[in-house]
Amino acid sequence: MRRLARFATASLIALIALSALACPGRVRLDDTRLSSERLEEYGIELAAPSGWSQERGEFFHYTTRGPVGDLPFAMLEYRGLQRTWRDKDGKRQYAIGWYKAIALSYQGWRFLSRSTDQSDAEGAFRFEGVYVANGQRYYKIGALRFRGDRVHAIYYTTRESDIELLRGLFLRMDASHEYFQPRSRG
Repeated sequence: MRRLARFATASLIALIALSALACPGRVRLDDTRLSSERLEEYGIELAAPSGWSQERGEFFHYTTRGPVGDLPFAMLEYRGLQRTWRDKDGKRQYAIGWYKAIALSYQGWRFLSRSTDQSDAEGAFRFEGVYVANGQRYYKIGALRFRGDRVHAIYYTTRESDIELLRGLFLRMDASHEYFQPRSRG
């Protein structure tokens, strides 16, 4: 019996070592340095890996993308809007419309999860889903957060086959964003 236990332990250690060798990008992703981009007019400072390309736009106010380690594609998209919210039900109704808009925006869209963060006093909603673009399957995580008179929509996208490798990085990016009262235009 002891011999079997030692064999099982040795096998487990060997399996862990082999999986670490098979996934060398994971270690690099954990160490990926994040830099930030402060969007004064929207009241947010977004965190993303240093060296990713950045662009400003009309629909997505900010997009950053790039390779991570040996991966060919990962992306963060941000859209911020100013709204006045009266209550939690109004925010919930807005989130329902957000979910519907996502489903209509992507070919073959399928939600894998939708949730509400009950611990967020101002309101936070989340989804994960998959879609097809140019014959490739993609995985998208969306976070909708209400802060003051602002709603912040943040999306993380990668190829479906790469999500488990990138999930930790996306979560670290999401936890690193900072929200503040935007400066007034004038």
